[in-house]
Amino acid sequence: MKHIITYCLFILSLVGYSQSANRMAEVVNFPSGDIQLEGVLVKPGNEDKYPVVVFQQGSGPHAFENYDKEAWGPHKFYIEDVLLEQGFAVFYANKRGLGDSQGHWQDNDFYGRARDAYAAVEYLRTRGDIDTTMIGMSGHSQGGWVSQIVAAEHDDISFIISLAGPTVGQWEQAESLRRYNYKCKGFSGKTLDKKVAREMKWLKRSANLGGWLTIVPSAKHWNLTHDYENDEVLKNIKCPTLLLFGEYDVNVDPTENIAYLNKVFDGNIPDNFTVDVMPQGHHCFYKIENRCVPWEEVIKQPFDSEFQSIISDWLIKTVKENRRVPGDAAEKNDFDSNFQNQIAEWVSELN
Repeated sequence: MKHIITYCLFILSLVGYSQSANRMAEVVNFPSGDIQLEGVLVKPGNEDKYPVVVFQQGSGPHAFENYDKEAWGPHKFYIEDVLLEQGFAVFYANKRGLGDSQGHWQDNDFYGRARDAYAAVEYLRTRGDIDTTMIGMSGHSQGGWVSQIVAAEHDDISFIISLAGPTVGQWEQAESLRRYNYKCKGFSGKTLDKKVAREMKWLKRSANLGGWLTIVPSAKHWNLTHDYENDEVLKNIKCPTLLLFGEYDVNVDPTENIAYLNKVFDGNIPDNFTVDVMPQGHHCFYKIENRCVPWEEVIKQPFDSEFQSIISDWLIKTVKENRRVPGDAAEKNDFDSNFQNQIAEWVSELN
């Protein structure tokens, strides 16, 4: 009898783990205006209505390829692993023209991408396996801008988790990136300033070219996005928002972007914003030795479990504890642990 009870206690202790480990993935299509887009819905099981986060990738032609089998590196470690463990689903929404999505991503500005992302939210509201009262946004890099726009325009977004999403505008971000790239090549002083100024001059010409020579997709896209400013978007975000940066990020410098956030709010950042910086963090949140580590070496470096815990703790304290999520893992674990304790006490009395 003792062995049977001990075995039951062991099984009960694994309930929380099995809920997050039971990854269920489904590739779907959903409408945005007159086109169809592709997404991948990943759930921590197949038994409840799950709260969900819509995730947006950064710049460039990078699809969520094979995410129905496994997510890529930082997306998995910092978003999916955290959210599934806490009983959330994740919806990866492909840009136009990527995967099986129709259209072309270079025909879209950031507000167009935000409309597509919100179309994913509207699609998820039609599903019976989604808790429609708890839908959040998340994005990496340029996807952070997109997530911020969606939340600023729609008050039904529950929260934002932004990974290296800029607070500055596109032009400021582009100039900062080029400055750090040249610094890593050893340039400084007036030589550095001249090289950055020359590149920004060419970017301005490219934007002008894209305004009338639309057959060049890259120039057209730069024309659509180069003058994006983020100030009013930030001011209109009312939901809990976690802005995460990497200390050694050359794409989105944390010092510059946190300073800009303070500037937007006159030094009084609203309480719904939480800002954190990963020590030694890369743009993709690998842990690196300095800003100038080449990409082929970056991807050999580890992720940061402590920083992962910061995301998880924020989700629990800021999002989940302020509202009991139906069917969430924490609620089930509380019930199971209480029952486990009752059995343990009974076993102790038998002894």
